[in-house]
Parts: sequence; C-alpha cells; structure tokens
Amino acid sequence: MNELDVRKEEELTQSFELAQNFVNKNYLMDLSHCKVVPVPNEINNLTIRDNIRLFKINKIVYDKNENGIDKLSNVYNALGNVNASLIVIINSDRNNTDMYIGTRLNTRGVNSAKEAIEKSLKGNFPGTEIENLKNSKIENLIKDLMKSEIRESNKIISCVSGIPSLKDDNKDRFVQGIEKFVDAMKGEKFSAIFIADPIKNIDIENIKSGYENLYSRLVPFANTELNFSATDSEAVTEGLTKGVTITVSESLTKTQSHTSGYTKSTSRTDNKSTTKSMPGALGAGGATVGGIMFGPVGVMVGGAMGSGLGSIIGSSTKGESNTYSSTKNNSDTQGTSEQKGNSKSDSIQENKSTTSTVGNSKSLQIKFENKSVIELLEKIDEQLKRIRESENFRMWNCASYFIANDVQTSKVAASTFKALMRGENSAIEKSFINTWDNNNKNNLIEVSKYIEKLNHPLIDLNVNIGMNVPNVTPGSLISGKELAIQFGLPKKSISGVPVIEMAEFGRNIITYDNGYDSEKIKIGKIFHMSSIEDTDVEIDLNSLAMHTFVTGSTGSGKSNTIYKLLNGLNKKNVKFLVIEPAKGEYKEVFGGRKDIYVFGTNPKYCDLLKINPFKFPEDIHVLEHIDRLLEIFNACWPMYAAMPAVLKEAIEMAYEIKGWDLDYSINVNETYIYPTFEDLLETLAVVINNSSYSQEVKSNYSGALITRVKSLTNGLLGRIFNENEIDSKILFDENVIVDLSRIGSVETKSLITGILFIKLQEYRFSNTSSRNSNLKHVTVLEEAHNLLRRTSFDQNQEGTNLQGKSVEMISNSIAEMRTYGEGFIIADQAPNLLDQSVIRNTNTKIILRLPEELDRQTVGKSASLNEDQINEIPKLKTGVAVVYQNNWIQPILCKIDEFKIRIPFVYNRDFKSEIKYNKRMMGYLLKILLNARVTEENKIDLETIDLEKIGDWLKGVQIGKESKYVLEKDLQKLKLEKTMDLWKQENFELLSKITTEFLDKDKLIRFASKSSDFTSWNEKFLLGLRKYVDLNENEEFEKSLMQCLIHQKAADDESFKDFYFKWVENVKIDRGELNDRIFSHGF
Repeated sequence: MNELDVRKEEELTQSFELAQNFVNKNYLMDLSHCKVVPVPNEINNLTIRDNIRLFKINKIVYDKNENGIDKLSNVYNALGNVNASLIVIINSDRNNTDMYIGTRLNTRGVNSAKEAIEKSLKGNFPGTEIENLKNSKIENLIKDLMKSEIRESNKIISCVSGIPSLKDDNKDRFVQGIEKFVDAMKGEKFSAIFIADPIKNIDIENIKSGYENLYSRLVPFANTELNFSATDSEAVTEGLTKGVTITVSESLTKTQSHTSGYTKSTSRTDNKSTTKSMPGALGAGGATVGGIMFGPVGVMVGGAMGSGLGSIIGSSTKGESNTYSSTKNNSDTQGTSEQKGNSKSDSIQENKSTTSTVGNSKSLQIKFENKSVIELLEKIDEQLKRIRESENFRMWNCASYFIANDVQTSKVAASTFKALMRGENSAIEKSFINTWDNNNKNNLIEVSKYIEKLNHPLIDLNVNIGMNVPNVTPGSLISGKELAIQFGLPKKSISGVPVIEMAEFGRNIITYDNGYDSEKIKIGKIFHMSSIEDTDVEIDLNSLAMHTFVTGSTGSGKSNTIYKLLNGLNKKNVKFLVIEPAKGEYKEVFGGRKDIYVFGTNPKYCDLLKINPFKFPEDIHVLEHIDRLLEIFNACWPMYAAMPAVLKEAIEMAYEIKGWDLDYSINVNETYIYPTFEDLLETLAVVINNSSYSQEVKSNYSGALITRVKSLTNGLLGRIFNENEIDSKILFDENVIVDLSRIGSVETKSLITGILFIKLQEYRFSNTSSRNSNLKHVTVLEEAHNLLRRTSFDQNQEGTNLQGKSVEMISNSIAEMRTYGEGFIIADQAPNLLDQSVIRNTNTKIILRLPEELDRQTVGKSASLNEDQINEIPKLKTGVAVVYQNNWIQPILCKIDEFKIRIPFVYNRDFKSEIKYNKRMMGYLLKILLNARVTEENKIDLETIDLEKIGDWLKGVQIGKESKYVLEKDLQKLKLEKTMDLWKQENFELLSKITTEFLDKDKLIRFASKSSDFTSWNEKFLLGLRKYVDLNENEEFEKSLMQCLIHQKAADDESFKDFYFKWVENVKIDRGELNDRIFSHGF
C-alpha cells in the first residue's frame, strides 16, 4: 500500500498543522504576551486637526420598514470609498452613556471623509441628530478615555478579535444591538473604542488568490483511493495432421549483384531533476491570507508560512531523453533465370481441438478521507465566500478595544461584547481576547499610545512562534456587512442616546389634480423621520370649504394649529366664528384685535352673548325652524317616548301665542314677535297638563322638560337666551369668538353651540345668492363631541335613538353648508366620541398626538394611513401633525409653525360703575312708573327727569320686546301729554308684570322667606331690593314696588295669593293713614 501512495504522511501532518494554524489565526491567541512595537513616526505624527473627526450621536431614528443593518453598511461603505478609517466610541460614566462616530485618515483630506460619513448617515438615517465635535472637545474626550483614576496606574485595555455574524438570519428579530452590551455594563465605568481600517481592492485580490492556491495544494490530501486486482487462467488444445507431397523441378539461374551502403546513428539522453517549494503560489497565498488577520500592515506571516508549507508538500522531479539516427544505402542487381517443373500433391488432414480454460479474478478498492483536511477546506471555502462578498461591500481590518480602570471590568466588557457578536458563521475563525494590564506595563503603555492615535497597535510575533515574520495587529478582516454588526448602532434607547422608530410619510404634497392652481395657506414644514425639512406644507384655501377635522390630545399643539389656520384665513379676508366651550384660549390670542368681537357668558369678563333660539330669518319657514330646533334639543337632551312630540307641540303653541300662522309662516303683529324660553315654559305646562297621559307620565315629562327649560330662563342663561339678540351680521359675517368656557353644564354648552349652528345655517341659506361658492367664512367647533356625540343607532324599548339620528342630521347639514361657502373646522381631542359621519364628511384631516388606540384607528383609517403610520400617531412630537386632504396621493407629516402673534383680550368695562349707573337709571324709571301710586309729597318732579336719557338707557336693557315696546310708547306719551297709561288702576297687572322684567321677584322672595314675621320679612326683602335699584330709600316707592313684585308672584303662583293678601293687610295696619290707592288692588 505504501508503495502505491507516493505521499509522505509525516510531511502531510506537519504541513497541515501549519495550514490550520494559518487559516484559523491561532497565532493571535497570545498577542498580549508578545512585544508591542514602538509607535512609528507616521502614526505618532497624526493630529486631531489634520487626521481625526468625531460626531456625538444625540438621537437615532430608524424607519421601521427598512433594514437598519443594510443602511448602516451603506454608511460605512461610503466612508470606505474615500479610504478613511471608521471610529466608534462608547463612553460610560456608570449612569450615562455617550456614543461617538467618526473617521481617521492617515493622510491629509480628512474633511472629505467627515462629509462622507455625515451626509451618508443623515441620508440613510434621516432624523438622526449628530453633533460635530470641535478639535478641543475631541482632544479632551480622548484624554478622558485614557486617564486612569488610580494613581501611578494606566487604564487596562482588552481587545476582541474575531468574525461577527448574525445569530439568526432573520434580521427582523435582531438581538445583537449594541444596546444589549451597554445595558449589560450598566453601572460600570468603561470605554469602548472600535477601529476599522479599509482594505484596498488589490489587497483583497491577493488575499483571494492566496486562499485559492492554498486550497489547491490541500485538495490532494482530502481523499485517497487504492485499487488491488489479481487473475488466474488455464487452456488445453489437441490436434492431428497427415499429408503426402511429391514435387519434381528443374531450374537454371544466373545472377549478378552489386551493393553500396552508408549508415550514421547519434543518441543523446538528458535527465533533469527539479524540486519546487512554490514560493510564488503558496507563498503569495500565505502572505495575502495572512493579511486576513493583519490587514494593511503588509504581507506579514504569510510569506514565511507559505514558504515553509510549500517546501514540504510541494517537491517534484522532471527527466528528459532524446535520440537522433540517419541511414543511406545504394544497390544494383542484374540476372537471368529459367525454370521447369512438375508438382503433385495429395494431403489428408484431420484436426481435433479441445480447449478448457479455468480463471480466478480478485479486486480490492480502499477509500480514505482526511476529515481534518476537509474541514479546513470548508473553512477556506467560507473565507472565499466572505472575500467575494467583500468585493461588493468592501473589507475592513477591525478590532474592538475595551478600556477600564481595573482588569475585571475590562475583561467583562470584552467577554460580553464577544458573546454578543458571535453568531452562526463566526466559527470560520476563532475569536480571541487579549488583555494588556499593569503586569506588563511597557506593553500597556505602548498599546495606550496607539489607542490615543485611534490606531491598531503593531505586535512583534517573533517572540511567540519562532518564525521570521513582519509585525501584525489584533484586527480581523471582515466584510462591510459584518462590519455593520460589529460596529452597529443601538436599536433601542440607551441612557444618553434616545432611539426612535418612525413610519415613513410622504415628503412632498402631490395631488391627483396636480395642475390645479389655487390660493394656499402655509401652515408649516415637512417633517420627515424626526427632522424638519425645507419643503412648505400648504393647504388649499377653497378645500377648507369642504371642512377640516383637527384632533390631538391635550398639549399636542391642536390649538396652535387652529390659530395658524385662522390667521392664514384672515390674511385671505376669510372671516371666522370660534365657538369655544373650554379653556377660553382663543380670546387670549386673538381677542385683543380691533376687528374681533368677543362674546361670553359672564358680563364681568366680556360682552354677554345674546341669542334668541326662536328667532329666524324671513326667508325661513317657521316649521323648518321648529324642526331644526327640535333636532338640537334631541341632540343635547336625552329624549324618550313622546317627549319630542310634547316639546314640539309646546313650541308650536308658543309661536301661535305670539301671533304666528304656522301654515303660511306669517305674523299678525306689525313687527315680528318671537317666543322665548319663558313662553315655552308656560306652553309646556299647558300641553303636559292637557294631555291624556297618566299622572306619573305627566310628572316624568314635567321633570324632564319643564325643569330643563326653566333652567334656561333664569340667571345668566336667562340673559343669554334673550329676544334682544346680537345682530346675525355681526355673529356670522365678522370675526367673532364665543367663549362658553365658564358654563359648567355640558348640556347647556351643547345647546348654545347647537342654537348658534342652526342660526348660522339659516343665515347662510337666506343670504347666499349662489351655490358652490368659494370659501367665505369658517366656523370653529371646539370640543365638537358635546354637540356631535357618537351614539348607537339601535332601537330601544322606547323607540328609535333620536339623539343618534339628530346628530347625523346635524352632521349632514354641516356637509351641505359647503355649497354656501361656509367651512367648518371641527376640533376634538377624542375622535372616538364623535359621530363617524363628522369625520367622514371632512375633506382635510390634521391629526396630532393621540395616545388612545381607538381614537387612532378611528381617525387614522379615514386619513388613508397604514398600520405603521397609525401606530406612529401616539409618538408624535408636540406641534407635529399628520396632514391629509382627500385629493392628496399620500399623507404627510408636518411641523406646524408656532403662532407667536398673541394679542390678549382686555375687557375695559367698569362693571361696578355700570351696575351703579343701571341701579340709578332703573330707580328713575321705576319712580316714574310708580309715581301715581304714592302720596303727593313723595311724587317726583317730572320736569327734573331727563326722559331722553332714560329712553336711551332703556334701549340697552334686556327685557321682553313687548314690555319694552309698551314702555317706550308710554314714555313718549308722558313726554307729550304728561301722563301714562300704566298709571291707570286697571293697568296695575301690566305694571306689575313689567316691573318683574327688571327685577327677579323669585330671588328676592326666597331671600326673605326665612323670616319669622312680616317686619323682618319686609326688612330682608328691602335689603335685597336696594342691591338692584336705587329709590333713595323712599318708603312709599319701595312698598309700592314690593307690592307689584309680590302681586305678580301671586298671579303666577296660586299658592302665594294668601301670603299676598296678608302682606297687604299688614302693611295697611303698619302704615296707618296711607293712600288707599296703593294697596286697593286685588285679584
């Protein structure tokens, strides 16, 4: 067998060990024990100013739909294209971790490398924030990294060499982010410096060639086949032949011959023996493959190893033999021949043949596999695959250095990082940790000098392996894709570096009607991946007539967004009405402008809002208005069973009492008179009492309807719902802010908002001549769910859901008003509380931060957002909004411009002086009205009274229209005829009713009700009365006024008549001789 195999086993063993150590880089195992080469001048002369640039990473932003490893590979590849080294630094002070990324260029021109990494990083990771460090900061940083806290000691340095790879090919489940390393080292003070030097393409080709040659030399030893064969054969033959031949012959021959010949022969044999160690092939292979570990340091251990390996497995012998021969010959022949003969032949032949063959054949085949060689060849195959990959993604000489004050921290950091980086394909080369500590201080100092220059240290291997090889570094050669793993950025936030995942939105506004040109309102800038871009975001002006929905949680910037819209609209001469039920912020921003009216519900802080829900334009039919009014009541109040029908009947009756013909929508009075909630209160009681319902149902209806309506007739609400309402031209054709924030009841806020809505709707119907008008006016409905609340459309035991149907009808009315040039901005912080039709009927959606999932889903789907974009909504910064219009191809993120022009509302009304003035003027008027009911000595001199002034004051007083008409007419009569109809005794009831228009009789009576006798009752009543009217404490005038108020109370309340009569008798007795006219009136 040995004779057949010409290879020598002992030589194979020795050569294989060398090749294995070479491929696996086992000689890097003990670098820390080798001598460190002093820093060469070319490295020592590097300066931060000329050769190093660093950026501090303040924030990292990822696109969740893109692979971060591949994008990071793009960044590093861009840096490699300018032949610059990559530097990544992590510095932890136990509590906070700072991260830096930068570059080093050993030649001049580092700024081009700086631009490459900066632009590539921002291009691949838009939104990522990096800070360009000044040279002084870089210098201080490096000094801080290397400065030891222990006196007379240097910081310990551990180095990790090896091949990183993914633990799982599924990059979506990437678990090797650097944040895992930082979290593992939390609480420890340490630094990590990652250095990667690019390898030139020509060096990569040499490395590839070296591996290929090494593979070719090892292949013959991977498999051995031996064949053995043996054959035996035996044959027997038998035969018989008999023959007789007779021949007679006579012959005569004469011959003459002449021959001449020449021959020459030459023979030469050459034998040549050659032994080749193949230094060109394997030597180059070793040299360049050696560079796999040592990078651009040069052709290092490869030459020495390749030469030694070639001398053993590469010897051969060659022999040659040559022979030369030539021959020359001439011949002449002459002759004569004559022959005669007879021949006779007889032959008999018999043949018998028997053959017998016996054979034996044996064959043996033996196959051997050298598994060690095969495994080594597979590793070479994998290395070649990595090299081919590096042709696309470049190749880098990389190592990671971990610096700490003590050996334990340094080694733990290195071990943790090594474990994190090892993956499925890391075994192609072994991974090593080398530590330089104070036990070998000279080496530690030299290594520190290299690290300060952000360079790999050079190591002299001669001490360890006994071969004459050049200096090496601890670096491993890895591809650009592998580099993105080892030099990866955090995938999740660490203390000091926030990491954000964002969904991608559009970066330009592209519409389906791209050529359409119209007026625009700029609201902000494109916001892409947490970064503000220069592209303006503009909203089409006329598209706002198709309504806008703005939503966002508290503090998200919703109000600022609407401020920006309103300001832009105002610049385009589009007026607005803001109905604000909460906070009262709009008047603090716009209220101080001269072109803006502010109305509210508290006269101390702004002018009082005055509206009559029952008044409507002439072009509107009374029954149309009643239907709309009922829809508002249904939307704001919970109604069940026959309540809507009862309420409708009562409203119709109130109109009829005021002289309205419901069929023809005309009023029989000279001027149109409209009912009020006071009138509705009276008719409700009549309708309910006259109905055929049971007493229990009547009681329920009274409690549900009469109580609610009554609450609207007293207090501030009684003054708001007034027949002397603010002109609709002011409300709906000027810039107006209606502040409802001081109203506590949600129902009341909703009702006022709803009434303003129907009055706006009817005003637009009556005052718009053409359909499909351009945008003329915008109404802002803040906290719109108060009016447009989401309800169920399921039927219950009482019937259909009236509230849900009413809300939908209001929503549809909003949608229809676009044709009159009226746009709505519907704002709410809880979209899920809004009726779906509201969101559906809006063309423009502006969505700010929404933390609640149902809210996000509700509004996100309506704005054509995908799931990733919907999930981005709760993470939006303050002032950043998703903006989408129905004719846009895709939604965009917008950083809304901050609205900084604020002109707060200042109410200059002297409320105390006004109250005092009203009190005095009311006293003059009541004295005039009661002048006929006092004695002569107490009568006032009418010549001293300025009737014109009282008339002007009366115009601004909030009393019933009928009462005001009567007073104005009677004052005019007094001026001309010196008398008044109200002085007549038969008009006492009318006089009593008019006085209660000025004073709240119920409030005064309640104030005095706890008295023990009439004397104390009168005292308390007068005490309250004097707070509202100044009668100069004239007893007769005061008692006369008291009688009017108490008489009207008795007229309204049957149970109070007995008290009234007793009070009158008590006053007569108490006063003695009095003018009987004062108290003569009864019922």
